[in-house]
Amino acid sequence: MKVVFVSQWYPPEQAPIGYMIRELAQAMTAAGHDVTVITGFPNHPSGVVFGGYRKRLCLNEVVDGVKLCRTYLYTKRSPGKFSRILTFLSFTLTSGGALLFGGRRDLIFAVFQPLSVGMTLPIIAKLKRSKLILNVQDLHPDVPVELGLVKNPLFVRVLRWVERTGYRSAAGLAVICEQFKAHCVGKGADAGDVAVIPNWIDLSEVVPGDRMNSFRAELGLSRDHLVVLYAGTIGMVSGAEVVLRAATILGTTLPAARFVFVGEGPAVAGLRTYVEENGLGNVLFVPFQPRERLAEVQATADISLVTLLKGKGRSSVPSKVLGYMAAARAVIASVDSDSETASLVRRSGCGIVVDAEDGTKLADAIVSLATDSARRNCCGESGRRHLEGHYAKATVTGRYIEFFETVAGRT
Repeated sequence: MKVVFVSQWYPPEQAPIGYMIRELAQAMTAAGHDVTVITGFPNHPSGVVFGGYRKRLCLNEVVDGVKLCRTYLYTKRSPGKFSRILTFLSFTLTSGGALLFGGRRDLIFAVFQPLSVGMTLPIIAKLKRSKLILNVQDLHPDVPVELGLVKNPLFVRVLRWVERTGYRSAAGLAVICEQFKAHCVGKGADAGDVAVIPNWIDLSEVVPGDRMNSFRAELGLSRDHLVVLYAGTIGMVSGAEVVLRAATILGTTLPAARFVFVGEGPAVAGLRTYVEENGLGNVLFVPFQPRERLAEVQATADISLVTLLKGKGRSSVPSKVLGYMAAARAVIASVDSDSETASLVRRSGCGIVVDAEDGTKLADAIVSLATDSARRNCCGESGRRHLEGHYAKATVTGRYIEFFETVAGRT
């Protein structure tokens, strides 16, 4: 097959979806398919284009065996809401132009974010006589609407129309959990066109390691410190404030605990302000680390955290959980009890689920694991085994390729 992937994010950006697209493109290429990725110039999350790149209308390159077409997109340092909208719209237009004026492809596989690609890609796919598959990683526009970032009723109706149009127009939808499938079918997608394929992790890249490593030393932490790790993008739906409420509670009752945030995102500034105003000396902030240090960062943890705001577990599944499990670290999930994240933690046996936004229950869960190293180890080992059985890269990319071939072969 001749296939084109469309994703605004791609390495060297640290966005997990970008790494997924790269690894899937590599797997498709290895299987004998002709793959090109249309993406933007790397700038996430700061809005500053990475060194070595200069924005232009189009840049063609081959990186790690994958053919890339990088197209222009608007960027701004420390982008606000309006700047992000302009970034989304500019990528939608330039990526659409690259598709329209490029060669014919049997299949277009696109991340359904930004939502605006739902207006352009169905039309382009029809003009190019290509099959369109949309990848649903988050439910939009639910998240920005529920957060109050989009309030205009007319604009909300337009966004929901775009969402429905995308679901109904695509030849196939690849969603990451059953809850997302139910949502898409409820919006008009044909259930037979929707494949539930989870995200994966490279189990050779993130492996269980020694907690006493150079990253812990750089943080100035000793063997006696209990590292409670939050690693990954710290977004508006993350509800990461609950970690600081737990840190406040445990400041005196569990003095050895150190809450370490490794990552960046729009919620970081507010978290830093809270720490400064409340004089929390047990919280550390560290920016994203190079990809090659990922296993070392994960190994530093004694306990790993994932959090989401109430009601957001049905519209977002943080990929950070897979990294924690791959490193064989116990996980505490402060999420809705009926969310996919909670379900994953329970069925894998990798940790504990507590109510979203409840700092007291989160603190209690941390104490329960902090005082029981045998339980921590058991949770970590269970999580790793579950990944090996269900989320290995070769297994999941194989399911994607099979789905692509099935959709492309339909008349």
